[in-house]
Amino acid sequence: MRTLTPLVVIVLISLSAVAQPKPNPERDKARALSEQYINLVNSWAKDVEFTPQERAAMEAGKKNEDVMKRGPDDPLAKKIIAAGEPSWDALTAVYPGKILDRTVLGTWSDPTKPMGKYNDEFAIHWNGAIAANLTQERFNTVVEFRVGPKAKAFGRVRKDFSSIGYERGYLPIIVATYDLDGVKYSETAFAWKPEGETDGWDVAFVSFEATNTSNEAKAAMIQAPITLIDGEKISFNGGFVTDASGAVIVAADDAALLDGHALSWKFDLPAGQSRQALLKIPFIPDKKPLVKKPTESEFTSTHEAAVSFWQGLLDKGGKIETPEARVNNIWRAILLQNFVLADGPKFTYGAGLRYNDSTYPYENGFATHTFAMYGHGDYADALQEWFIHMSMTKEGAGRKYQNRRAMPLHHLLETYRLTGKKDLWDRHQADFLRVADEIVAEHHSTMVEKNGEKPLHYGLLPPDKAAADVEASTQAAYVLGHDITNCQGLADLGRFLVVTKIDPARGEKYLSEAANFRDCIMNAMKRGAIHQPGLPPFIDLQTLYFKDTPDYGPQPYDDLGFGRLQGIYSHYWVDMEMHYNFFNPDDEPAQWLADYVHARNGFVLGLTRGRSHAGQIGAINNVYDGGYYNFRLRQGKIDEFLLGFYSRLAFAHSRYTYVASEAQPFIGYNTVDGGFVGPNYSIPNSAANADTLLMLREALVLEELKDNVETGTLTLLKGAPHPWLADGKRISVEKMRTYFGDISFNIERNGDKITATIDPPSGEWKQIDLCLRQPLKSVSVNGEEQKDFDSDGRITVSHREGKITVEATVK
Repeated sequence: MRTLTPLVVIVLISLSAVAQPKPNPERDKARALSEQYINLVNSWAKDVEFTPQERAAMEAGKKNEDVMKRGPDDPLAKKIIAAGEPSWDALTAVYPGKILDRTVLGTWSDPTKPMGKYNDEFAIHWNGAIAANLTQERFNTVVEFRVGPKAKAFGRVRKDFSSIGYERGYLPIIVATYDLDGVKYSETAFAWKPEGETDGWDVAFVSFEATNTSNEAKAAMIQAPITLIDGEKISFNGGFVTDASGAVIVAADDAALLDGHALSWKFDLPAGQSRQALLKIPFIPDKKPLVKKPTESEFTSTHEAAVSFWQGLLDKGGKIETPEARVNNIWRAILLQNFVLADGPKFTYGAGLRYNDSTYPYENGFATHTFAMYGHGDYADALQEWFIHMSMTKEGAGRKYQNRRAMPLHHLLETYRLTGKKDLWDRHQADFLRVADEIVAEHHSTMVEKNGEKPLHYGLLPPDKAAADVEASTQAAYVLGHDITNCQGLADLGRFLVVTKIDPARGEKYLSEAANFRDCIMNAMKRGAIHQPGLPPFIDLQTLYFKDTPDYGPQPYDDLGFGRLQGIYSHYWVDMEMHYNFFNPDDEPAQWLADYVHARNGFVLGLTRGRSHAGQIGAINNVYDGGYYNFRLRQGKIDEFLLGFYSRLAFAHSRYTYVASEAQPFIGYNTVDGGFVGPNYSIPNSAANADTLLMLREALVLEELKDNVETGTLTLLKGAPHPWLADGKRISVEKMRTYFGDISFNIERNGDKITATIDPPSGEWKQIDLCLRQPLKSVSVNGEEQKDFDSDGRITVSHREGKITVEATVK
């Protein structure tokens, strides 16, 4: 009898030999050290004693996990909406957030100056531990904190712990308190560049204060174990901890070294008295050394300077005050996080072990505009320069050139609308025109009839691989997502040339070409949509001829969360293209796209499902839902918009430091170990932060658009939750940037009276629609009776100069 066994064995051995990577001892050592760092940080979460309320929330959340995984149309979210308008309380009642969180310590850098040599941020974890010296996918220097006579981990018993948070609720200065045996231990930590003590890197300033809160004398003890992940031994002399090379890794005040690895302080405290332990941690081991020992006076003055700087930076921009303190703190905190994450002229995507040096012209390009919306226009404009080469040249964009090249065309117009600046055009007009002409030529290149008929791809760009992660972009196809990006970019450049009066004739030509291109795209989507009983028509923006594209078709994706990889990316593409405002609220294909991702397991509790990597069960992706919710808001689907908004606050962002990421584990993760924000996740993420900032801004201030052209209507409070307009509540907005200039307004309700005072923009707006979202009996504008309001409390105010006072009586 013949047997194939020998042949099979030979083949398997051969394939195995081919698959084996080349030996790389240096890489293997780096990975091992990275795992060692990750394991160290992960170990801290295993001994935490959660509060009864926290344990109960995790146990209750586990009961909802089956339905959260199962879908297919986000049934738990549907239940929340059916019970009433989504809110923070409604979302947090069904599932817990991430309470063992972390964040970064860093400084501001000037986007108009060349990028510096040292741009990384410290990681500070839930227990106050600080990690420095990022190298080869790990932080090498780790400083922990332990307190009390038994040297227990700071914050281990959570009923006695404040959790780490921000000074004033939002400044990038970390504060935390922990009560143990009659002593309150308080940590304050921030990053700074002390003059003369750094060669460009940041230095972490840390104060650990012990206060005797009892009525009798107490001995307070603080330890700071120091670990070098590479295994080097440390030395301690004269207040300086050094590595094997003699470089300073920590400077401390009056400390001793315990057991060869931990700084130690012991304070004998009379009742009511306090003492401080002080440290300075250079991010890079200081070989010169430049860093000096910390002193109380230096810490106090530097801390005051840091508070003044960050608060002053915020005060230069816009301001939002809502009736929810958490909302007020989150927008400030994540806006400042994004200032920290930006590395001079490069708006960095993330921090820590992943995406630390990355930036992307879609994700970060859109994120820069939120700086402008919140009143930091010069800063936003300066960040756009980085995206020109990496988008508009084949060398910079690589395989993603067809899609990326058009992004700066959109960003050019958006930057101009929000800042009035044209410097990008002045420096790169040849590139803008070259790309526009390429788009026009490629649009015309497929206008070839077959047998007297226009094929489905008539007028679309030639085939290419979808500009997403390589593992999901396996086939060249007519990529509708690329068409939308390029069409809108062409239209936006045309409009820029017209409204700036730089070249109106050329601008009108581009607008005409873009209008034709848009017709081709919309026609292709309508003709190419796959219709199925009981489901919205299906379109995949990754490939027009879906059924005939290997790895994608032939059957439409039935599960966008746990199905084929291309299905997950199909959802991402819907969100990305909705960011460009290519679609109008009443466009039928846009409705199909939005409804399909909702119907086929694209969301969980209003959040976009993410790829489930090893160890990530039921992940979410917080970068790709802002465009979708922008579209829903413009459609007037306010409850769905608020579901997305509050889900971001409750789950996309961690509970105390408000960090978000691109992909993060969610289902089955938040109910274990407090949803521990581990060291190997790309947290925080600037694009995720920006989507939350965008949603808050548009809930309060939204320009009405048609084909991404402003109609002249500015809508206020379209997405504001009803409780924000309840009796005794007040909403205040100052210096928020719109396409027509800055707007400020104050809206307050007392009894059945709502008074709105509006300082309108100075530009050419036509009307302001004030959405009070409740039936009204009467309205006056500047003392004159107003009849122009509808049954939902939408009041239309025509253009006028000066302040506007609207007084409304609620039914």
